[in-house]
Amino acid sequence: MMIMNEKVSYSLYDDYVQSANTLFHFMKEQRFLDSILLHKALLPRYCIETIDYLNIHNGTRTFHEAAILQKCFCDIPFHKLADSFTVNAVGDVYESLTSDEKIEIQKNNTHFDFYGEYAVAFSKSWGEKNHLQPIHYLNEDSQYTKDFSALMGQIIQKNELLEEYSKDVINRLAYIKPLRGIMKRKFTRKDFSSVTVEISKNFHDEREWRYVPNAKDLADLNIGSIIANPNAIPLANDISNSLENEKYRKLWLNFSYDDIRYIIVPNIQARVNIIKTINDLPDDCFENKEDIPIEKNILMSKILVLEEIRKDW
Repeated sequence: MMIMNEKVSYSLYDDYVQSANTLFHFMKEQRFLDSILLHKALLPRYCIETIDYLNIHNGTRTFHEAAILQKCFCDIPFHKLADSFTVNAVGDVYESLTSDEKIEIQKNNTHFDFYGEYAVAFSKSWGEKNHLQPIHYLNEDSQYTKDFSALMGQIIQKNELLEEYSKDVINRLAYIKPLRGIMKRKFTRKDFSSVTVEISKNFHDEREWRYVPNAKDLADLNIGSIIANPNAIPLANDISNSLENEKYRKLWLNFSYDDIRYIIVPNIQARVNIIKTINDLPDDCFENKEDIPIEKNILMSKILVLEEIRKDW
């Protein structure tokens, strides 16, 4: 018989049964993957998250968005990453499209289409050890969300809670997301012009895990994990770029090349390009200077070409 307060021991290598045992981070351009391999780290950036569903007010001001310092991953099983699904597009821009364009944007969507055909993947045990957290998806109509919204309102308007409690509640914004919401996606029309279309999306399908830098490290560097001031949000991209400076390294999500499970690229030419990137990595990137050629070959062996493996799914 187990005593209630007895600590249960779990192996770091317990397999996940109904989700992937791998965490994927996707990107749209090779230069981002090149940077990750060169730095041996994933650098957090401020991402704009919609918080309308929380209905947070300060007097007449409503907080519609917040910029969250993060790096995101998903644990979607490999074979489902290329599954095509139908989306529900909304808004004036979508309504201005032709019938054929509407059909094109509704059908044949995959996770790669939304987030990019380049990716780097790690084991979930690596993610757990490096403090990644599955996102908490909030149902806008649940009592939990309503209570959280009310608490946020008290903090902003009255600030009656102790400072450490207030900080804890506010920092939870970095780990929550609405169950459903609007996502913007660029679409190329038949005349080759580009428009941004709003997509109504179930975010829970993303199965997101998120890295947010340690609170103490952020405080030491005078960096906030959340930017909620509407006047400061436009500066989030510039602040993110500044975090590429080496002095902010303790905010980065570091890894060794051995930690990488897969490197995903879209096509054969991209594989050639990433092989060149790996060959050009400086010796300082490798711990064992005697085995650098072997280590580079092992890293190359982890490359998967999306164009090829799609044929076998």
